[in-house]
Amino acid sequence: MFFEIFQSLSLTTGAGGLFDFGATLPLVAIQFLILMFILNTILYNPLLTVINERNEYVVSNLTKSAKLIAETKEIKTKYENEILEARKSAQLEITQCQKSYKELFDIELNKVQERYDAVLADYDNILANEKASALKTLETEIESISEQILGKIYV
Repeated sequence: MFFEIFQSLSLTTGAGGLFDFGATLPLVAIQFLILMFILNTILYNPLLTVINERNEYVVSNLTKSAKLIAETKEIKTKYENEILEARKSAQLEITQCQKSYKELFDIELNKVQERYDAVLADYDNILANEKASALKTLETEIESISEQILGKIYV
């Protein structure tokens, strides 16, 4: 039964059957090559040139951005170092100013203290002189009063 089906199929399809390598195979190959050539020239080449141009554009922008990033990093480190040096110099200047103002304050304080001590010594001398003179006057008054008392007692 299967044999008869295969025989009838082979008679209807022809001598080569499904794999008949006649004149159509080279014709199909030529058509395929012509189609590939046309597709290459019309579609693929312009598309590939656009893709390549876009890739070159992207690569050039990436290299430019990498260069800019490197430059910004260099500039950033440069300015950070300058800021650090400026801070150090400012701090050094502040400490020097504080030290000089402290020395100046100490000098002025010593001068004021010396003037105060001198004025205090002058007033101390004045008060001592006044005390001595007051004691002399009191002594003379006491002597005169005591003489008066003695005079009244003896009288």
